[in-house]
This record gives sequence, C-alpha cells and structure tokens, in this order.
Amino acid sequence: MWFEFKMAWRFLMSGKTQTLLILLGIIVGVTVQVFLGFLIQGLQQDLINQTVGTAPHVFILPEANAPRMLTEEESSYSRTITFSGKQTGLSRWRKLSSDVEEIDDVTAVSPTIVGSGFAFRGQKSLSTVMRGINFEQADNIYNIKENLLNTQTADLGGNNILIGSSLAQELELSPGDSLKLRTADGVTDSFFIAGIFDLGNKELNSSWVLMGLNRAATFLDMPNKISNIELQISDVFKSNQIASQIRRNNPRVKVESWQENNQQLLTALESQSSSSLVIQVFVMIAVTLGISSVLAVSVVQKSRQIGILKAMGTNRRRVGIIFLIQGAILGLTGALIGSMGGIGLSKLFVNVVRDETGSPLFPITINLNFILISIAVATLAGMIAALIPARNSAKLNPVEVIRNG
Repeated sequence: MWFEFKMAWRFLMSGKTQTLLILLGIIVGVTVQVFLGFLIQGLQQDLINQTVGTAPHVFILPEANAPRMLTEEESSYSRTITFSGKQTGLSRWRKLSSDVEEIDDVTAVSPTIVGSGFAFRGQKSLSTVMRGINFEQADNIYNIKENLLNTQTADLGGNNILIGSSLAQELELSPGDSLKLRTADGVTDSFFIAGIFDLGNKELNSSWVLMGLNRAATFLDMPNKISNIELQISDVFKSNQIASQIRRNNPRVKVESWQENNQQLLTALESQSSSSLVIQVFVMIAVTLGISSVLAVSVVQKSRQIGILKAMGTNRRRVGIIFLIQGAILGLTGALIGSMGGIGLSKLFVNVVRDETGSPLFPITINLNFILISIAVATLAGMIAALIPARNSAKLNPVEVIRNG
C-alpha cells in the first residue's frame, strides 16, 4: 500500500496547478456545507428555544366532558348524551405528580391552578390570567427567579403576588403596591406586589399574575384540585413519546404535548432541514464531479507513466488503487481545510450580523459530529469520484501507451 500511496502523491505533486484548483473547489464546497449546516441548526435551535425553551413540553389536563354514545341492546338506534358544566380539575394530582417525576426524561413538574379575571387600579381595569403555582417547581420551567426585576427573591405567601412587567407598567405598579383582583365568578380581593417579572414574552408579561398554589385554590374556588400539571423533559422532541406513556398509565386524564400543539412550527423545521439537505447534496455532487473530471484528465496526462508501471509488473488493481488514493487525499485534505473555513465563517457571521441591541441574531453552536460527518462524506465523495478514472487507468494497454507516447 505504501507504493500506491507514494505514486498517488507523486502524481498529485506533478500537476500542482490542477491539484490546487480541485482542492480549492473542495474547500469552498465543504466550507459552504459546514456553514450552512451550522446556520440551519442554530436557527432551528433558536426557534425551539423561543417556542418551548422556557415553557412546558407536556400538559396533563382533566378529561374533557365529551359526549358519550350509548347503544341500547334491544333497539337499533343510538343516542348521544352530552355532559355540560365546567371541568372539575385534577383531584389526585399529588400522586400523579409523583408518578410522572419518576419518568427518566422528565426534568420539571409543576402543578398549576389557572383562572381568568380582572386587575383593578384606580379607574383602570385589565384582563389577567391568574396562576397558582409552587414557586420552586414553576421556576424550573419558566426561570422566573432569573427574570425578576428590582428584587432577587419572591415570597408568594399570603396575599403576595408576582405580575408581568407590561401589566405593571400599564397599571403604574411597583413592588409593595396593592392590586385588586376579581375572578370570573365575581370574587374580589386585594393583593400585594411582591415582585415584577419579565419573561421575554409580551403576552405573558401583560397578563400573568402569579400567586401561591394554596392561595389560588381558595381564591379561584379549586379546593384540593388543580387545573393541570406542566412538565418539561430533557429532549423536547420526545414530548409525544412521554405523553403517550402518561396516557397509557393514566387513561382518565388528557395529555397534550407541545409537538401536537405546534404542527406548523414542526413543518417549518422539517422544511428547513430538507432545504439544507438538498443544497448540501448538490454541493457534494459538484465537488464529486470536479474531482472526477480532474482525475480523468490526469489519467490521460499520466498514461505513459501508467504504461511504464504496468510494464514493470504493476497489476491493474494496484494502478486503480493509486487513483482511489488520490481521490481520498484530495477529499480528506479539502474537507479538513473546508471544515475550518466553515467554522471561521460561522464565527464571523455571529460577530458581524447582529440585531438592533448588538446581540447575535441567534447562537451558532459548533457541532463536532456534524464536522466529522462532513469530512467523512467529502472523503468518500473523493474516492467515488476516482472510481471511473481508476477503472480507465487499469484498462490501459502498456504496449500501446508506450509505443504511442
């Protein structure tokens, strides 16, 4: 094998201009491939983080009071009985919370009581969403503590509440002020602002009012029950799998995943991935054709040398391997340099392209596995491109080549 490698290297060095040109083509192709891959991955990760990064991935809800079909045995007709009235909430939620916490991929569990109502301040009144939470458990999902303004702690004991920054600005509220809340059932009480949060979401900041779970149970008339259980999991794309597992173990509750509720986002992500893959495939096809064409020319140019090698006893297989090694060297070298170029271009993009605040549009993470795959694909493409030239070189008749020069 050392002989074949030595001859492949000598052939490449004897045509330095051709070698440099094809290396440049491979480097540009792999650079584009790596940069585009990192760009799409960064964009997708940013979209996922904005959508479900600090949000529940799975919801456990009370079973809806859906109509039931009852069929009588002695008659051929059926009738629909509709159950009306509001949902009664989850009653055995403590055991259910404990059970789902034992699932391996579940990282956070937050029982929640949710109710709608109004906030009053002077002559102003705004609609709100009142949420009863256990602060530590909810913080594992929403990162509330990190997003508190003007305070580092949050005491939700008694009548203390947390409100969003937009709601506080609209009602001109500060920590320590009082706020009157009224539920949809007409229950009214005064609460004290223990803190103001900014969760980076305008809708949440303008409507959410957070209070202790026990206080919400009394205020929203949900004794010993909750509205839902919110879960986060380690791999967001396993939400359907986790939801199905919970359904199997708890058939009397309703379980929803973020994937079921965000089909348009998933379709967009799949479209981005497909577009990226198509572009990368065509880039590699162009690189492969470039290597193949240059090596085909090399066979013609080196036909005399090949003829001499075969006349000296080098068999067809070894001559073909020489060109396969040339393709591998070109592909591997170009892929290594192109990968570094793709990383550099990604770093340049992050540092140059920024939003109005001077922050990067979205983070780009260097994925080592993607780089290794790109290098392997480019090297394989180089060897595939060398197959036809290698086959042509093996077919050369040494006597005719040497005679015709």
